[in-house]
Amino acid sequence: MTRAYHAVPARRPGEAPYTERVPLVSAPPSAPALQVRGATRRLGSRQVLDGVSLDVPAGALVVVAGPNGAGKSSLVRAIGGRLALDAGTITIAGLAATDARRAGRLGLVPQDIALDGHLSVRENLRLWGALAGAPRADLDRRIAQGLAWAGLAERAGARPDALSGGMRRRVNLLAALLHDPRLLVLDEPTVGVDREVRVQFYGLLTELCHRGCGVLMATHELEDAAEVAGRVVVLHRGRVAADGAVDAIVSRYCAPGGDIVVTVDAPESAAALAAEGFTAEAAGQWVRAEGAAATDLRALHARLTAGGVHVRDLRWRRPSLDGAVAAAVARFERGAP
Repeated sequence: MTRAYHAVPARRPGEAPYTERVPLVSAPPSAPALQVRGATRRLGSRQVLDGVSLDVPAGALVVVAGPNGAGKSSLVRAIGGRLALDAGTITIAGLAATDARRAGRLGLVPQDIALDGHLSVRENLRLWGALAGAPRADLDRRIAQGLAWAGLAERAGARPDALSGGMRRRVNLLAALLHDPRLLVLDEPTVGVDREVRVQFYGLLTELCHRGCGVLMATHELEDAAEVAGRVVVLHRGRVAADGAVDAIVSRYCAPGGDIVVTVDAPESAAALAAEGFTAEAAGQWVRAEGAAATDLRALHARLTAGGVHVRDLRWRRPSLDGAVAAAVARFERGAP
């Protein structure tokens, strides 16, 4: 079977050349990396998943977005086998999810960094690689190649508390790849790191996709993710509110000239806001599509204030995935197509 390899980072001046590369991700199979059909689960009185269906093709990066409580983490838990479904199916690389997990076709990167502080980076990776079923005879070579790929070779002997947040995130990622998964699922993988680190992290995910791994990432940090994702699935109240290519979602839900967003303190402002063409987007937040002519925000603020609106914030919002997701959720909440 054809094998795909991670590219090894460029060598620093004076550094010895790499003489071998160890496969981490196989070439894409014919089956999609992930198929979810009608995933449904109720927890007490709350429907956390309500007929969710989505696909992740091999070699694609799909983002799952939505507000808190939308069902993102529940979906990740269901894929990982930590939340049983009441109805629906999950297929990973052509196998039922339970069989796929046993066969090592799934890699999971949790939001919380799952590293033992008493072990070095290399020891942590040996532990997680063995638990995930990576071949023991090949594990040390896979770890060495992976550390080089992630730019962590010089920190192999360090303990996690001696690493930066971004480095720990990369070790967490590498721990999920040593057993050669077909699907990688990440839950808020860049929480607490700055934009430069997020861009580096997403660069690694892009390379994984180029090598044939399907990636599903649940995140609130959409603007950087939008640069690398091919598709976005928006969840709200456990249901799919929108699903499509990133550019198509932004075009569908954002006005070409952007939006004007006003945040207010009092709900009795609704009539005055509606008179100015605003619609409710979230609690205390209203939005209006910007027209071809730029709006004078000072004049608008004065009119709203004269109309009895207690304006806390008034701003222009450029077309973006963040704005599109918020608009998709608001439209879905209103029952609009």
